Amino acid sequence: MTVSEAAMRSVQSADGTTISSSRKLGDLVAVNFGNTLEWFDWTIYTIFAPYFALQFFPSADKTAALLSALAIFAAGFLTRPLGGFIFGVYADRVGRKTSLTLAIFVTAGGSLAIACAPTFASVGILASVILLVARLAQGIAHGGEMGTSITYLVERAPRHRRALYGSTSWVSVVLGTIIATLVGLLLSSVLDRAQLESWGWRIPFALGALLGFYGLYLRRKLTETASFENSRRHPNERSAIASLLHNWRGVAVVFGLSAGGSIIFYTWLIFSPTFAQVSRGLDAKSAFSASLIAQCIFLIAIPAVGWLADRYGRRIFIVFFGIGFLALTLHLDGLIDNTFAGLLTSMTIALMLLACLFGVNTAVWAEVFPTSVRATGVSGPLSLATAIFGGTAPYVNTALAQQGYHRWFLYYLMAVAAITLITAIAIPETRHLDLDRPDTGRLANN
Repeated sequence: MTVSEAAMRSVQSADGTTISSSRKLGDLVAVNFGNTLEWFDWTIYTIFAPYFALQFFPSADKTAALLSALAIFAAGFLTRPLGGFIFGVYADRVGRKTSLTLAIFVTAGGSLAIACAPTFASVGILASVILLVARLAQGIAHGGEMGTSITYLVERAPRHRRALYGSTSWVSVVLGTIIATLVGLLLSSVLDRAQLESWGWRIPFALGALLGFYGLYLRRKLTETASFENSRRHPNERSAIASLLHNWRGVAVVFGLSAGGSIIFYTWLIFSPTFAQVSRGLDAKSAFSASLIAQCIFLIAIPAVGWLADRYGRRIFIVFFGIGFLALTLHLDGLIDNTFAGLLTSMTIALMLLACLFGVNTAVWAEVFPTSVRATGVSGPLSLATAIFGGTAPYVNTALAQQGYHRWFLYYLMAVAAITLITAIAIPETRHLDLDRPDTGRLANN
């Protein structure tokens, strides 16, 4: 069989239509492209916050302006649970494709609004309001994006490859942060600080808007998953709230696994380069370079763990993640100093431990819910946990460090990691569960 023949090999969907292998690949690319955009957008905000903070929050104290910008970063997470619920219900009732297409449209619009936003000097407090509204809108879209895309990817996977397929969602997330870091490295290399603070910070947001509208074009061609098509023939008679309450164990699992993962992700992958610059005196180029190398290692580790988890199970990797951060958090923080090697070592070890969770959590999230409520069940608790623990992490970290209580944040981080560890110990192994079985989400019956 030639390469072209293999690429056009067809499979039959649940409704009897045929979907070529090339179309299936195109769908996976379209879904993960949206994830990449979302996390590009989320990362550039934290990377460039030190530069644009004074444009929206003028202050004699640069740290105070940065805290204001990070407060809006955290505010964007307040609408994520709402977005997770709205887009999740929409995906479970209307379809994954429609939900994902709408989410990327809102995300692109928010990036465009920030790129074109006037400054405080020109319109006063209205500039801050525009930034806030754009981030709140993106928070709604992002709340539905992640959970629905995870649902789509795992439902598209062969039964013995669910962790691997699901882990590609995190691969696309890391690609987004890598691209954002590269943009930060490039702009900090060709522009001086004055130029970045004046107008250079707008460039990455404009790029995000452009990529978003291209992603919208890709997602309009998505095909639905067989699992959703099957479930639509037997609609769920319960309301979304009643369905979630009925599957409360699944809700608890998603929330528990998301808690530790989100705070670690935002602390070490998203914010640590900024923290190293602001609190430890590391120069921008060294911080971005160290972050980029660590993320590339992380990028390889995630699908490797996913592949292993499809063979040996999910729980062992989540337990290793929890124990690792309980034992090493204080040491990893101490490694971050004003040197390239310190940040690189800390980020690499932390992200390798995080890969143990990210290689398996997407599969577990989907496996603990029945199809009729899967997108809602994943999106809602994931967005809520991310809003509580992840979105606030940069702000809490910076605020406590400014007051001389940075170690308190580390203890807090360890406590949240313990929640994820306890969740892993409490749940059964989910690798053998049937996604399309009506009682898939009833962990008590397995």
